[in-house]
Amino acid sequence: MRDALLVTPLPPQPTGLADYAKRIIHLTCEHINWTVAYPSDAEPLPGVNSIPIPDLGEDELRLPKVYQIGNSPHCAQVIDTILKYPGKALYHETNLHHVLRQIAHSTGDWKTYSSHVEREYGENSHGVLKRMGKRAKSFPEYDMRLRKNPLTGMLVDSSTRIAVLSDTAKMKLEKLLPGREILRMGFLADFLKRVPPPEERLEGTVIGIAGTYHYGRNWEAMSEAVAGVRRFHKCILLAAGAGWPETGLDWIHVTGRLSDLEFRNRIEQFDIALDLRHDTCSETSGSMMDIMRSGIPAVISDQGTFRDLPADAVVRIPTESGSAGAAEALSYLIENPDVLRSTGEKAEEYFRKVSDPGTCLKEWLHFLEDDPV
Repeated sequence: MRDALLVTPLPPQPTGLADYAKRIIHLTCEHINWTVAYPSDAEPLPGVNSIPIPDLGEDELRLPKVYQIGNSPHCAQVIDTILKYPGKALYHETNLHHVLRQIAHSTGDWKTYSSHVEREYGENSHGVLKRMGKRAKSFPEYDMRLRKNPLTGMLVDSSTRIAVLSDTAKMKLEKLLPGREILRMGFLADFLKRVPPPEERLEGTVIGIAGTYHYGRNWEAMSEAVAGVRRFHKCILLAAGAGWPETGLDWIHVTGRLSDLEFRNRIEQFDIALDLRHDTCSETSGSMMDIMRSGIPAVISDQGTFRDLPADAVVRIPTESGSAGAAEALSYLIENPDVLRSTGEKAEEYFRKVSDPGTCLKEWLHFLEDDPV
């Protein structure tokens, strides 16, 4: 058994990377003796040697290091550590502009932020810095500006080996880092058994949104789409996850943050899932993978890593078709139960392929081998 250090967000931090860390450890625990370093606002993992990132000492830092990096403020201390102490990195997104700029705002270290931009944009960096320096009229406008000016910066130079979770992310980093090996890993499922559908059913067709709210989730378009479907079909919108707006409408149900088991149970209530992201950061949607695991057909936007999903396992619509296109696709599935059923079956089949535990373990053990010379 090998010793290694995993530097990562952990619960109760509200990020999918915190839950994914537990999956990594569960998958590899018979082969890797992990020490886990976690940010100050997280908590140690029971039964695992855990230490706050600020308390890392020489003994821990001598271990082979693996970092989980995503476009979340909860990754700020993780990012600070990899810049000081290089190691292997699993990138959950390829655009980290939100977190890198947030770090600059919170620390006042705009020099490092500028260096990230210069590393990525070279002679065009002045234009990016100028665009980002303009005052935004709203949070959505600022969010969109961050998405349209992707930034990975100097983190890749501190990553001795890089892994990603989608073909799209692999392609983007290969373009940014010609000649570097980018490992494409399978998606790790949680270690819970398949939960049964709840006995009590909600009335009508349940159209579900899963995961955490952010501006890129396109809430307005999704709620408008379901409102359009309701003109012809009895249905409700169920948003399972943290941060979704409370509307006061009796046909929109919002759960708030859920435990893994509660989240899976809510997904089993979906008849159809809906996810209309725009200008993604090449994230692999853990919530969409959970939906596919449960064999739920989904209507999704033709955007980012959603383009990697098989055409027969989802219903993909042009991003520009907006709420009207989504409403039409949802109605089509409701009115064609054979298509609804077969799409769900293909979704579950795809999930089993990319999340096979044996294959994922081999990929992780390969990733954890000594860094290439």
